[in-house]
Amino acid sequence: MKRTLTAIMLAAAAPATAQNTRSLGDLTSPPATIDQLAWLAGSWVGKGMGADVTETYSAPLGGRITGHFAMTDNKGGVAFTEIVDYVPLRGSLAYRVRHFNPDMSGWEDKTSQPVIFPLVAVEKGRWFFDGMTVERTGPNALTMWVRITENGTATDVPFRLVRTPSRAR
Repeated sequence: MKRTLTAIMLAAAAPATAQNTRSLGDLTSPPATIDQLAWLAGSWVGKGMGADVTETYSAPLGGRITGHFAMTDNKGGVAFTEIVDYVPLRGSLAYRVRHFNPDMSGWEDKTSQPVIFPLVAVEKGRWFFDGMTVERTGPNALTMWVRITENGTATDVPFRLVRTPSRAR
């Protein structure tokens, strides 16, 4: 599983051969603001890579949207988790992520840097980041496409999520 998930970190370096994600290449990120993604706020559940996944995002706060992601291992446990955020970057946006094993050891501990996906384009409910796309498929539905490269072949993998109803406490 870690080998497959390590491929996610390398996805930004893969050639743009898949149709649901794009690469920034020599392009410049388009102007964008964090408020364009405010609709993400809340909790989302769904499936990706054949496993149950959950993702939760804050409302924009301090110029960013922060969240976390978890994926099951299909054996009653968690395969890995992520801390994520959408942040301003040179007048545009970027998606940043740090991955953690179930014991909370970080994949990026050696570099102390998150994986960064700069914004490539925004088109009709789709935010294309370099190797990852957020597609709003309905008022309470989204698909996140992640380019995963294994053995030199890039594939766009969908994570299909629906918003969970808010719970009063």
